[in-house]
Amino acid sequence: MRTASRLLPLCFLLGLVFGQRRGSPPSPYLEADRKLFVEVEKNNELMANLEYLCDMIGPRLTGSDKLRRANQWTLEKFKQYGLENCRLESWTMANGWARGSASARIVEPVAHPITIASAGWAPSTHGPVRGPLLYVKAERPEDLEKYKGQMRGRVVITTAPARLAAPTAPQPERPFSALDALEGERGREDQNIPFGERTRIRRLMNETFQKEGVVALLRDSSKEHGLLNMSGVGGATYQIAGVPTGYIIHEDYARLWRLLQRNQPVEIEIDIRNQVVPGPIEVHNTLAVIPGREKAEEIVLVGGHLDSWDLGSGATDNGTGTAVVLEAARAIRAAGLQPQRTIRFALFTGEEQGLVGSREYLKAHQDELDRVQGVVIHDTGTGKVKSFALQNRYDLREALDKIVEPLREAGLEELSLRRMGGSDHLPFAEAGVPAFLGIQDPAEYRKTHHSQSDTFDKVRTDDLVQGAKVVAALAWNLSEYPEKLPRKKMDPPRRSTP
Repeated sequence: MRTASRLLPLCFLLGLVFGQRRGSPPSPYLEADRKLFVEVEKNNELMANLEYLCDMIGPRLTGSDKLRRANQWTLEKFKQYGLENCRLESWTMANGWARGSASARIVEPVAHPITIASAGWAPSTHGPVRGPLLYVKAERPEDLEKYKGQMRGRVVITTAPARLAAPTAPQPERPFSALDALEGERGREDQNIPFGERTRIRRLMNETFQKEGVVALLRDSSKEHGLLNMSGVGGATYQIAGVPTGYIIHEDYARLWRLLQRNQPVEIEIDIRNQVVPGPIEVHNTLAVIPGREKAEEIVLVGGHLDSWDLGSGATDNGTGTAVVLEAARAIRAAGLQPQRTIRFALFTGEEQGLVGSREYLKAHQDELDRVQGVVIHDTGTGKVKSFALQNRYDLREALDKIVEPLREAGLEELSLRRMGGSDHLPFAEAGVPAFLGIQDPAEYRKTHHSQSDTFDKVRTDDLVQGAKVVAALAWNLSEYPEKLPRKKMDPPRRSTP
């Protein structure tokens, strides 16, 4: 009874709020949005498309044959759904790269196998190499000076193990953003160093390691229960790194660290065999449009990235986003809706190596950026879309509140002013275009992200249907909003202090 009595005031307040909404004039977007909700709910092809993409095509590493197959398949899907001006828009990369075998083991003080995967665009070791393990800690460029002359023939690590949540003290998952993915997992010892500065130091480290003769570099996968992680070391220019680099499971990385803390000499053997494909190599973004009515020259851009890392099948990163973009296009066409502004659908590539495809798109479409009403990106897994990040754009809040009001029927909650990076909305936000990345339920994204567990069976059907409803309706509402959304280049990031 006490619980029920406490709920009465809350229910009364909620009744007032929703009563006010019922008493307000209906949203001009509500009728069309409900058509889209019904179309997606009853006739969606989300799981069929995603299963084909994951199991029949597979992981889609940038520059690979599988990515080319995915480009062609999504192009045909857009055509099948009745879109216009369906095309592949090309850009080039300096080098292709194909994963080969990788193995590692502790030789001394006690033999133990290490679970390892080569980082992307890392070179081969050209056969097994051995070396003593060395921890190099450098938060500033000058920190590297004390290690010079000590690194030749060594296997190097550069961070302490990630501080993952202990099994006896579980930490609630918060919504996981693409920025988290780009900047690293929880508990990094250098987390207070701004991302740009960390990137610069890492680049200098790698140059120094190559000059000093380091034989291999090992990174912590920072995931629990034997899951690997993956990233590239060739940068957005697709150069081959100077030092063979591998990600090893957290459990093995923590073991190496404990041995070093005992002042125990540790010797490692590593064998990495990759294939480099000299470029230039042509890569494509897949594009298609639903033409607009009165304001056809203005554009709403709806996108996600088609490429993936290659340990799993790229299901939640970002097969889910690809499936949502295809479904939004299908649903708007199938519902018989003709938008006021042109809606362009874009499946970018090269996202995993530094948002390369979306930045190349931006270069190719500079002359139309002022005509882009907004950009909507889906790219943080299978979880429900609960909000959208406004990138600290308070000036957009009033307009966006009106635009998203009907989406509450599909489960959207309050908009967030949160600034998020690490996905294809970012180049547009930096250029001043209103650009929104969905904030989603975590749905184990920290585990599946970039790991061998990123497979079709991890996808939640109902959540993906909800996300497709929200993205399709938001695209439509942006196309119909009578005013042009204001431009404002994103503020530079606040620098953290170590």
